[in-house]
Amino acid sequence: MQRRAVFSLVNVAVAAVALVVLFAFPRYAGYAVYAFLGWFVVSIAVIGLARATPPVASSSAAPSMPGGRPLPAGGAQRPGGTASPPPIAFCVYCAGDLPPEARRCPACGHAVLGLT
Repeated sequence: MQRRAVFSLVNVAVAAVALVVLFAFPRYAGYAVYAFLGWFVVSIAVIGLARATPPVASSSAAPSMPGGRPLPAGGAQRPGGTASPPPIAFCVYCAGDLPPEARRCPACGHAVLGLT
């Protein structure tokens, strides 16, 4: 089971215990609330540290996409690569097709957005 799933289940259990203490033992409600908040902060910090340190992969492994599938051939780049995004092929105002180097939409006359 993943670490995040375990911490989620433990967080639910700690919240349930805190609620029981709040209603069954009101004298200790302050301690229960602060214990719950403390545990919550610690679990968020542990999950954050786990995300900050990615697993180390072998340098001889082929590059892959997030699902573990290999990158397709033909120049596809990983996120953060140097390839520029493809130009917008339709007008965002009327959804008409645009010629490759159009400055204005031939259908509605709006200026083409330069989102590259």
